[in-house]
Amino acid sequence: MILPAQIAVQVPLIHLVESDDRYLEEQDEILWFHELRDYDWVAALPVACQYYEALWQFNQAQAGGRIPRVVPSRALPFETQEEADRRLLLERATLCPSAPVLAEPLASELDLLHVDPASIRPGVVPPRLAGRQPKCFFAMAKAFLGVMLRGRKGEPEEVHQELAGNPAFARTCGFTLPDRELGYRQSDLPGLRKLQQFDQIMSAHELWGQLGLDKVARNLKEGRVRAENTLVHDTTHYPAWSTRTAVEAVDEAGKAVRKSQAKSTKPCRCRERETCPHPWISADPGAGTVVKTGGKMHWAHKASTLSFAGQEVLLDAVALTDAACHDSRSLVPHLARVFQRHPELAKIVTRVLDDGAADDAGLKASVCEEFQVQLLASQNPRGRKALRDDLPRGIDHVTPTGTPICLAGYPFDFQGCRWDTERFLFRAPTEPDGTPVCQACSRREACCRKGCTHRHVSLPFERLHWIDPYLPQLSRRFQKLMARRTVIERLHKLMKYDFGDERLSKRGTVAFQARLDKTLWAMHVALAGG
Repeated sequence: MILPAQIAVQVPLIHLVESDDRYLEEQDEILWFHELRDYDWVAALPVACQYYEALWQFNQAQAGGRIPRVVPSRALPFETQEEADRRLLLERATLCPSAPVLAEPLASELDLLHVDPASIRPGVVPPRLAGRQPKCFFAMAKAFLGVMLRGRKGEPEEVHQELAGNPAFARTCGFTLPDRELGYRQSDLPGLRKLQQFDQIMSAHELWGQLGLDKVARNLKEGRVRAENTLVHDTTHYPAWSTRTAVEAVDEAGKAVRKSQAKSTKPCRCRERETCPHPWISADPGAGTVVKTGGKMHWAHKASTLSFAGQEVLLDAVALTDAACHDSRSLVPHLARVFQRHPELAKIVTRVLDDGAADDAGLKASVCEEFQVQLLASQNPRGRKALRDDLPRGIDHVTPTGTPICLAGYPFDFQGCRWDTERFLFRAPTEPDGTPVCQACSRREACCRKGCTHRHVSLPFERLHWIDPYLPQLSRRFQKLMARRTVIERLHKLMKYDFGDERLSKRGTVAFQARLDKTLWAMHVALAGG
């Protein structure tokens, strides 16, 4: 899209200042007022043009009749609801290796056939030959943004409630209060249905994501977000707004599987739904059972998130097509997505930190081979048993993480590697005053050599094959690097509670991705200050 380099806007000759606006101007702690007033609308102009074009197509489709939810097709084989449940189960990413893990809707930029970019700006909408003028894109977008900056979720119901009950907020967004004597004005407060339509169009055409992507790219370019060589990856879940049912099926290998998934439904209003030609679909695509530490299970949607290790700023968030997928499966496609959207980071990032779910040798090799990036993950024994045979004198066992435990129950400290003999070195711990625990130990005579005051142990590399000799997971350097991973946990708190709410009020992966995109956009607008 080609836009004019400079857009001339006529400054109003008379500008009315309300008393409550003057009060809000003086309150530095009120974030939303300053962000909405100083919002950079020129940067959002390409998205505004695409929205107006999508709105024109939406209105044209409505003028020709009700928009069908799905086109019926007699070519589809007839299936019962039980058969559809089994089909949908086997199509999920947890059971179908070819199914994509990340939600990547195919959306192309709309051709601007009916919108002139030079003719729109805040308060000015594309002209229409007939019918009412549409609501201003910038006012509608700022209404959603302002609600999220106030710590509420950016959903049409929340936005409508705030606009109707806060005239100062509505005026800052660019709306006017309805006046019966003046009749309809495109600047009047929108109704709930208009806000829902706006959110629907923005979500269906990925325009929320485009707003967030443009803002992230601008913050990276202008230095508000410093590009670092270390990324942090993790997943987080949002409770789903749907119910689940257990489905049993037989996979391609002939193995019986049983999983929870959303109920099947038909997106039609046919009276005979069992025999109508419309296909069965999932009532909540993307929802699944998320298993957390301790065996706790949640019916939820899952998102993959990335950020820099040294800054509490979200870099990208994308929904998973199946929340039941293992967390490690989202890492490689998400890195590919970020490097595609921000190519300059591919030359800067050299390391990514993840939790124990990514502690897999094959995954580490794949990340290194495909992106030339080193993957560091917390240790995850995954059922690995302790070593108890052929151990050094005085050692009772070696834990699944690789720490030797002596007969007196003391865990040994990791010291380093001896490369000439390819062995890991460990030493007995010390008391708080600095004296070795071996001096007062009752088993000292049977463990330490004569005259030795501090027990040392070495183990060959092959006995602890899961430990990387070049950066051992037991070393202080590794622990110091992994301590930076906690930034992603604080980011999840910001996403769910400071810029919205973890409770979902819509179903499906498209609606969930729109929620993530709006959160990303709001966070970077707040960071940029407009």
